[in-house]
Amino acid sequence: MLSYFREWQEARQATLGRRIYGYASSAVLLAVGVWVFLALAPVWIFWATFAAIFLLDAFLTRKWVNEDALRNYRAGEVL
Repeated sequence: MLSYFREWQEARQATLGRRIYGYASSAVLLAVGVWVFLALAPVWIFWATFAAIFLLDAFLTRKWVNEDALRNYRAGEVL
């Protein structure tokens, strides 16, 4: 299980674009949270945003793990 989490972490940090995506999604979630906290928006908007970011993040990270594993396999790097 720990190797699974390590693969996800490595996949998310592997490239600059992936790191930027992580920071941007965190910033969006934080901004929506602040917007809701200041009572300018209903709470369901935060939960909808949280769910959307979570699902997109899970989908993209799984895709990245598979791409990285395939690239490593083709390069002959066995873990």
